[in-house]
Amino acid sequence: PGSSSTVSPVRSVDPSKIKGLQIVNNNSENTSCAWATSYPDVPGASAMTEAMKKYVEGRLAPFRSTCQEGQELNISHQILVASGDVLGVRLSTQGGTTAGSGLSSGTYWYDGKAGAYRTALALIADGSRDAFVTALKSRLRGREGTDADTVNGAFADRSALPSTLDDMAFTADGGLRVIFDAGEVGAVPAGSY
Repeated sequence: PGSSSTVSPVRSVDPSKIKGLQIVNNNSENTSCAWATSYPDVPGASAMTEAMKKYVEGRLAPFRSTCQEGQELNISHQILVASGDVLGVRLSTQGGTTAGSGLSSGTYWYDGKAGAYRTALALIADGSRDAFVTALKSRLRGREGTDADTVNGAFADRSALPSTLDDMAFTADGGLRVIFDAGEVGAVPAGSY
């Protein structure tokens, strides 16, 4: 859990470097049930922008209908990659409706060459996914807060892999970092992995 000084940081891009990028911001005026959302509207990547908008609206609607005084919801973004035909964005959500700290995150990818939005799992070739999952299980086993049943259970349903493996980003040294929200592959109190 957590990060260590030996782990390379995830790359990020200054949004002002992306021509035509617009930021979609929205927030509440009600301080007893505060919320704020932000995501990029990416020129030419309407499918990716629509996927992020759908996520934001899908989190905001239930929050607004069930919010109790003092609760907050914040959705922010970070541009991970903007290079050539590839764009990557992480949406981070902080709110009282998720396990543990209430923090969850997911990445959205755009393949400009194909003109298509991609999930994080699309970063792994179809023929390599079994080996990738095996390697992830191996890296997770024995970490504080995990056990074999929890780790194996997280990957048992192959159709759920896109939601389990929804947060992947490249590190500054070219590695691939996979982030799991609290409770996905280990005990909720252990936090994210």
